[in-house]
Amino acid sequence: MTQLSPRVSPDRRSAVGLGASVAVVAAVFYALLAIGRWRAGNSANYDLGIFAQGADAWSRGQWPESHIRGLSLLGDHFSPLLASWGVLWHFWPTPPTLLITQAVLLAAGLGVIVAYTRQVAGLRLALFVAVVGLMSRAVLTTAMFDVHEVAYAAIALAVLCIALLQHRFGWAVAASVWLLLTKEDMGLTVFAAGACWWWMHRGDGWRRPLILAGLGVAGVIVAMLVLGAFAPGSGTGYLAYFGIGSSNKLPVPEDHSLSPQRLLPVLMYVVTALGIGVRSKLTLLAIPTLLWRAASSNIHYWALDFHYDLVLWPIGLLAFVDVCRKGLPRLRSRGGVVVAIATVASLALGIAELQQRAVTPSSTVRTAPVVRDIRSLAGDHLPKGAKVATQMDVGPYLVPRYDVYSLRPDQRPRVDYVMFTDKARWTYQVPVCARRRLVREGTEVWRRGIVTLVKLPSTQVITPTC
Repeated sequence: MTQLSPRVSPDRRSAVGLGASVAVVAAVFYALLAIGRWRAGNSANYDLGIFAQGADAWSRGQWPESHIRGLSLLGDHFSPLLASWGVLWHFWPTPPTLLITQAVLLAAGLGVIVAYTRQVAGLRLALFVAVVGLMSRAVLTTAMFDVHEVAYAAIALAVLCIALLQHRFGWAVAASVWLLLTKEDMGLTVFAAGACWWWMHRGDGWRRPLILAGLGVAGVIVAMLVLGAFAPGSGTGYLAYFGIGSSNKLPVPEDHSLSPQRLLPVLMYVVTALGIGVRSKLTLLAIPTLLWRAASSNIHYWALDFHYDLVLWPIGLLAFVDVCRKGLPRLRSRGGVVVAIATVASLALGIAELQQRAVTPSSTVRTAPVVRDIRSLAGDHLPKGAKVATQMDVGPYLVPRYDVYSLRPDQRPRVDYVMFTDKARWTYQVPVCARRRLVREGTEVWRRGIVTLVKLPSTQVITPTC
């Protein structure tokens, strides 16, 4: 009789198999959502166009520059891991490459979470976590918000949480380094991991907690130095939302009041952890993200409509698993009622997000007329490499064949062409009066559907104001 290797137990094989299966399903699901929005014409300069230009630069062995963003991306966010996008872009130079890569990263994070849950808590809880995790608003919002470097954090945070729970210091260090290379604020989370290690494994003494905390501090310092070196002015403009500096500030709504909306991320974490998960010591990892989001004057950081909740997603799910290792609480118990209410809230938020983004199965296989019109107008009238300022909903469909800039008052790009759509509602939409002025001043104007392409009299600075 053939004996199984003592290094791989049947339970572990089953856990890995279930995690891999869930990851494949999730990758297909998230990729279909992302490609559906792409084909429907709902992708945007911010952030798909920006990261597509960055990936194109990385693929040519250059620092990641984005004319849409108007600066080097190493002066925008500290994300050296995005060089991997450049490798993929070399083989498939099109924005959907990034969308599919992000879907795989998100799915891999869920697969790791489900595999761990199957191993420590059984099949029933693992399947429950798979469904709740798959449909969480935090991950759905990220999958349908074009792309962002924070997608790389999902799997690293899952590994970090599991390493903390299983007392695996080497994996904790590896995951921490991965996080530090993902985004500049992840150093705060790694610092919290040091505190969490001390809290969970006090018998280890101070050495290991201090190593993790030191990595976090060093990561923040290195990130700030790099951002300061590559960003014009006084460094990254995102610090301006915390009262530090003012350069490179994005024109987003700000609110300096003590609005109760600042607590929305906290509520989202509670829902993601299905209520009772907040009792886990892993919740300490979520605190830095919750604090800096609440302290900011940028109302987008408080909202649930972007990618910011993704950091809370693996932490919340694994905090819930940590509390429920012996199984789900009985429905009639207080804990069971809390889990039931939080589960309904989590699924309702996820379904509402799908409805809000209006992704349909048909959009994954059929290209919307607006996308066809953008491409056909460009193909008929734009020379390759032409400098064109685009409205938010146009740019990613022209990268990398054309040199795309952002048609916004704060950017003032110097270009030869402008392209915009007449969509009724869109972020950073060019005012109607400004569009009419651009048409009047152009030497040639082409229209197709709701898309307009204008050739300017000469290469000039464009300010789309009335």
